[in-house]
Amino acid sequence: MLMILLPLTSACAAGVRIGLIDTKRVMMESKAAMDARGIFLKDLEAKRAVFNASQEKVRSMEEELRKAWKDLSPDDRKQRAEELSKEKKELARLKTDLEEELKKKDAELTEKIMKEIRENVDTYRKQKKYTIILEKSSVVAADEAIEITDDIIELYDAGGK
Repeated sequence: MLMILLPLTSACAAGVRIGLIDTKRVMMESKAAMDARGIFLKDLEAKRAVFNASQEKVRSMEEELRKAWKDLSPDDRKQRAEELSKEKKELARLKTDLEEELKKKDAELTEKIMKEIRENVDTYRKQKKYTIILEKSSVVAADEAIEITDDIIELYDAGGK
């Protein structure tokens, strides 16, 4: 039975065209993906600046309280310590909120870029009449001649969805 199927399999495989793509490389090297990441990083820096300003305010309050501690009445000490505790809690909340927001935005951006890459790969597959294009990291061994990553980067950067 195997001998009967072997020639049939060879005949079917003759028209098969396979390509490999390194998606991580496309994400790291393509100008389009880097531009999108650049926008994300600017947003990240702005959010870090807000956090750093809040963090500096808390440090300043701690330092002022430490220096004035001896001269303060017990009621003033308690009031300032409560204010400092409140600011620390707000800072921790801000940090958590910013981390969650940035994780969400990063995931959304990655999903958007991956969708665009998939669309470009599918366009390329159709134009070049590939049967299948596989992710390079999933393949154990392959000839580098079927690697199409550079072509995909070029297509993606040209805006060729």
